Amino acid sequence: MSVASLLRTPEPAPRRRAALTVVPVREVAAPRAPFVVAVVSLLVTGLIGLLVLNTVLGKDSFHLFELRSENRALLDQEQVLVREVEMLRSPSTIADKAAGLGMVPAGPPAFLRLPDGAVLGSAEVAQAPGVEEPLLEGTAVEEPAAETSTDETTSDASTDDESTDDE
Repeated sequence: MSVASLLRTPEPAPRRRAALTVVPVREVAAPRAPFVVAVVSLLVTGLIGLLVLNTVLGKDSFHLFELRSENRALLDQEQVLVREVEMLRSPSTIADKAAGLGMVPAGPPAFLRLPDGAVLGSAEVAQAPGVEEPLLEGTAVEEPAAETSTDETTSDASTDDESTDDE
């Protein structure tokens, strides 16, 4: 035996092919009713879902409009309050209120140097305009006499008039 004959592989025996034949077509009639019911129910469910979604969006748009209106009103109120606070913070308003409470503007400042206790500047007591001597601690202040109110007499008279009208 030669090397060439050993390297050659034996050929397989030819296979027989099966004869081809035509398979008869079976008519399978799938029931159409369940398919139609499924499609119609899917469409109805989709339409109901769209109707609910549209209703919710309409309701939310009204709610959004109300919230925006309320927001505008609150912003206007905030602006009014900010203007009022700015007016109350103005130096002239603060000075007027301080004068109404009996406060007077401070005089020139004086400083105390702690190491040696020296007073720098002139320490003067602030005086109210028109007052000759400043009030010192421990001095009595005369309070004006309380004025008698005529409101009580007028209110009594008005009740008397009402009682005569009822009779």
